[in-house]
Amino acid sequence: MINDLLFSCNVVVPIFLLIVLGYVLTRVKLWDEHFLKVANNVCFKCLLPVLLFYNVASANIFEVFNGKLILYVCLCACVLCGALFVIVPLFVKDNKRKGVMIQGTFRSNFLLFGVPLGLSIGGTAGSTLAAVVASFYVPVINMLSVISLYVFSESKDKNLKAALIGIVKNPLIIGGVSGLLFSVVRNTIGFEIPTMFDTTLNNIKSTATPFAFLILGGDLKFGNLLKNIKLSALSVLGKIVIIPAVMLSVSALLGFNQLEMAILLAVFATPNAVSSYAMARNYEADYELAGEIITLGTLFSIITIFIFITIAKTLGWI
Repeated sequence: MINDLLFSCNVVVPIFLLIVLGYVLTRVKLWDEHFLKVANNVCFKCLLPVLLFYNVASANIFEVFNGKLILYVCLCACVLCGALFVIVPLFVKDNKRKGVMIQGTFRSNFLLFGVPLGLSIGGTAGSTLAAVVASFYVPVINMLSVISLYVFSESKDKNLKAALIGIVKNPLIIGGVSGLLFSVVRNTIGFEIPTMFDTTLNNIKSTATPFAFLILGGDLKFGNLLKNIKLSALSVLGKIVIIPAVMLSVSALLGFNQLEMAILLAVFATPNAVSSYAMARNYEADYELAGEIITLGTLFSIITIFIFITIAKTLGWI
């Protein structure tokens, strides 16, 4: 049991410390709102896409491709989103909050948490598989989030086309798809990235995760955390407690192996994606509620991820 706790600490504590450091840097004014906004763009449009591209491109896609796992996570996302379309309107009457609650409860920050969790739990094979899964999973959850917000939006005609185009142009999707294509070419004809470019990409990739967690911590805002506490707490409870408890149990019963379960833990147990706030604002939804869900979920997910890793390790799932 002690070894399982130490294993969980070694996975979660480094992430937690980076988030705390990011928050502290904001509090002591070593960076400001403008810097964080620019840094978020750098992470989203450069660092994370390069990380996704490099991890997938440098792998042998024919060996690491896991169609069963990819199909499973995408189907689960669709099922969870569909179920929430039925459940959320039963107790949320304001259209501006319905879409926010739906995407806040099913959408995970898999790209940011998945690769480091995959690396910590499954080593290089875990981080590579996480990147490959992300190449398919990220477009699916982005599309489902667009649908969730669009259905309850009061400006549908204005936003749908732009949102769909935005998905196609999403840097993360471009990075993942490019990585897949390059991996196929590399492992078919034997073409390798020249050393000078490979080293550069690897250096950029290495900065992506720690920098993204620092920015995530720097962006945490606790000022209005209690404004919509009932709805935000309900969404977070579903996202980081109920859904992972149910889905990980189902996944174990379906016979997924330890490496696959490590990826599934990152899919189901991670908090809501930071980009949910910007999407909610774009659709004139309750973006303040979206921000509270992100803050509350990120804060408590460090505890719940630790608990789920410990339980999964004890049960032999990972």
